[in-house]
Amino acid sequence: MKKVPKVEEIMSKDLFVVSWNDPLKKVIDYMKTENIRHVPVVEDGKFVGLITQNKINEYVRKRIYDPEDEIDEEEFSRVSDFDYLVNRNIPLLFPEDSLLKVLELFIKKKYDCLPVVDSNQNLVGLVSNIDVLLYFYNFLSEKN
Repeated sequence: MKKVPKVEEIMSKDLFVVSWNDPLKKVIDYMKTENIRHVPVVEDGKFVGLITQNKINEYVRKRIYDPEDEIDEEEFSRVSDFDYLVNRNIPLLFPEDSLLKVLELFIKKKYDCLPVVDSNQNLVGLVSNIDVLLYFYNFLSEKN
């Protein structure tokens, strides 16, 4: 029987991140062009929160249905102007955590992406439901 992998074995390490001073347009454009659903916000390498595609979609719908909203255009707005888009209340994973912990959080709490940090809270990766599916796909492909 194969041992349960650690988070560091399945996490995505090549990440697109933003800081508070980056334009919100950068997040929106990158989600569209790279077809990603989660963008971490970091400050000095430390994880602050996560902007999800769902939050961006809510923001876009609000702009469509509430045109008198006094929000600046995205090109001039910074991530810090949209603090409500950043989910800070997310469990953190560590590279040495097991895949079982990830599965528990995904199943029980309905998360589909979690940040992976080191002992100093520096962001080192993300684990998404796609990473988990890829792991199981590769595992099952080896069995056949």
